[in-house]
Amino acid sequence: MVSLQESVEEIVGKHPEAVPILKELGFSSIGNPLMLSTMGKFMTLPKAGAMKKISLDDIKDAFRKNGIEIMD
Repeated sequence: MVSLQESVEEIVGKHPEAVPILKELGFSSIGNPLMLSTMGKFMTLPKAGAMKKISLDDIKDAFRKNGIEIMD
């Protein structure tokens, strides 16, 4: 289970399988360890979605389809 308040770095730390999900959604820099350790520390899924103009519903659906539930 993933919380919307968790940073992307925390999510990837708990769920490494989230990396390809995020890449498929358009977050191509997620695979860069430097980006993950800097931006990923304070970036949440809602912030990342807003920045890339990806709806939170689309993000939630992609995670659910891959077996990761997101709680609000």
